[in-house]
Amino acid sequence: MARIRSTAASSGHTLMVVDDDPDLRRTLSQILRQDGHLVLEAEDGPHAVAACREQPVHLMLLDYVMTGMNGAEVVEQVRTFDPAVQIVLQTGYASEQPARQMLAELDIQGYHDKSEGPARLLVWVDAALKTYRHVRALSTSRQGLEYILQATPELHRLQPLEHLLKGIVLSIQGLLGFSSACLATVGNPLQDVAAGDVSLTGDALLALREAQQFKMRVGTGRFSNCDWDALDLSDQQLLIKAALSGEVSLGEHSVLPLKVGPSVVGVVLFDVPSRVPADLHLLEIFASQAAVAIENVRLYSLATVDDLTGLSVKRSWMQRVVEALGAASRQGTETSVLVIDIDHFKRVNDTYGHLAGDWVLAALGRLLLAEVRVSDVAGRYGGEEMVVLLPNTGAAGARLLAERLLLAVRELHVPWYEQSLSVTVSIGAATVRGGGEVDLSVSEPALDPSEEALTPASRLVQVADQALYLAKHGGRDRVVAAGDAPPTGTVGPDPERR
Repeated sequence: MARIRSTAASSGHTLMVVDDDPDLRRTLSQILRQDGHLVLEAEDGPHAVAACREQPVHLMLLDYVMTGMNGAEVVEQVRTFDPAVQIVLQTGYASEQPARQMLAELDIQGYHDKSEGPARLLVWVDAALKTYRHVRALSTSRQGLEYILQATPELHRLQPLEHLLKGIVLSIQGLLGFSSACLATVGNPLQDVAAGDVSLTGDALLALREAQQFKMRVGTGRFSNCDWDALDLSDQQLLIKAALSGEVSLGEHSVLPLKVGPSVVGVVLFDVPSRVPADLHLLEIFASQAAVAIENVRLYSLATVDDLTGLSVKRSWMQRVVEALGAASRQGTETSVLVIDIDHFKRVNDTYGHLAGDWVLAALGRLLLAEVRVSDVAGRYGGEEMVVLLPNTGAAGARLLAERLLLAVRELHVPWYEQSLSVTVSIGAATVRGGGEVDLSVSEPALDPSEEALTPASRLVQVADQALYLAKHGGRDRVVAAGDAPPTGTVGPDPERR
């Protein structure tokens, strides 16, 4: 006699009953639906195969003896396109085929004698679905590992930190399928704070956040504004506790610390239930790779990025000029360089102090980074002079960017206490095709003869700098490119070039 039970909540499983006896098919389907399963029915083998092609089926209860196509033939066809579905063969006659022989010869997971009744069949159903869940978990784990292996090289590519952090969030999203996440970096991990029960409210919360040097970096979904103060207190507590403990927390709001050894360099908070042990293992593998990538970018930045402006230091961007010219020589493309200088910068320092001057330099650095392409390189030449390398860019494209930068700087207002500081810039541009000679038709001043020995990269920058000289003496707040006629109003040497 069948088990009598009330209809259960959805099991999330799709089952198919294949039998040419409509009464048996209907009765068995009704019993299975009481367990919360979605049940499909097929009256013969061809209909069963067609239905399996149209939608995923987790378990098939398949009659062995049917007209037109027997159960063994159905199994063989289904296995050509679906290796995951669990199949339990049913027979009305125990003597049709020995169960052990059928299990050995066919890729099936059970063999049921109908004479034993539905109660025994339901045991096969429970066992087969349990096997299906294990197989699915293993498959998910394998796919996740493959995903991580594919994503890891991109993480370890040299790139700006902000690009890396965004890539980390998107990679975890691809692994787990959530819609909302935020990532905070931790500048100075606390080595001497116990990760026990700490009250994280009010002043204590603020103190820990300050000590940890939390900085919100990337946000998606409900965290899209990426602002610490916009987070719920519970979310703030989760982030800080994870940074202190270094432990993964999985639940409705999950937290993943990014650790290099004992040090937490970042924390990711995301909204997704994730209770499968395989997911935890995959997350820890990915988090380890992501943390190492963050630390590598930080170490690289210490050697290549100017602390004040966030721009590349001279040694770093000059190397990129060399590389760009090498690529241009092979491809026959053009390379341009802009040299940018703040007009009358000495007046800013003399009037408001050197801290105000640093504030202006930092603001200009942020503006350049926001305006240039990912393929471009913005660097600090020295003092208030900056450069932009434009690979695969001709003279027209370089001038277009330079004019846009002039306008953006004019509209830049740098807050300084109760005042707003405004500046303008002068820009010199130079362009070279391939690895050939730079157009030196800048009228004055002429290049020093000693500069004939300059490398192509140094020569390109030097020509752009000479064009900047003319922009300064032509009235400032303008662009002059190598090859241009001297600007109207050009005068002799200016004791205050800058």
